[in-house]
Amino acid sequence: MAKIGKIDLYSPLPPEEIARKLKAIMDDPMTGAKARVYGNGSQYDMTLRYARRNVQNVMAPQLDATMEPRGGGTRISGTIGRTTAGRLFPVFWFGFLSLFVIVGVVVAWFVPDAILFGAIFAGIPILMMILGGVAFRAGGEGEDDKAEILAFLRRELGATPAV
Repeated sequence: MAKIGKIDLYSPLPPEEIARKLKAIMDDPMTGAKARVYGNGSQYDMTLRYARRNVQNVMAPQLDATMEPRGGGTRISGTIGRTTAGRLFPVFWFGFLSLFVIVGVVVAWFVPDAILFGAIFAGIPILMMILGGVAFRAGGEGEDDKAEILAFLRRELGATPAV
């Protein structure tokens, strides 16, 4: 399962200016960009993701943060990691396929003439589970995307770790 990391940052900009700056950046279509940070927010909260052009990925990490005035600037605190959909998809994937495996094993065990059918009925979902597990592992935790989001906050908002 993907780790959800806590973030605690400080920006020298006030929350209202951060909201204006984020809106201006998000309103720019950046038609030449192959990838970019996008999202939304207000002076109270923000949601950001790193997106690649023509690639949809619900498993990609997302920053969900709140903003509060702090010492002339803004404290940005929240979490960064996979969305709820990204965390639940593997659970549903393996759970759904497990039903077919169970039915296949039961059929193969209790119906003497259906051993081949039961083996195929269980075997294909097992193969899909193995391939899904390999794909989920190969996808990683989205560390590059997390780094891009944090670099965006550092570059555009001057955000640094809070002390």
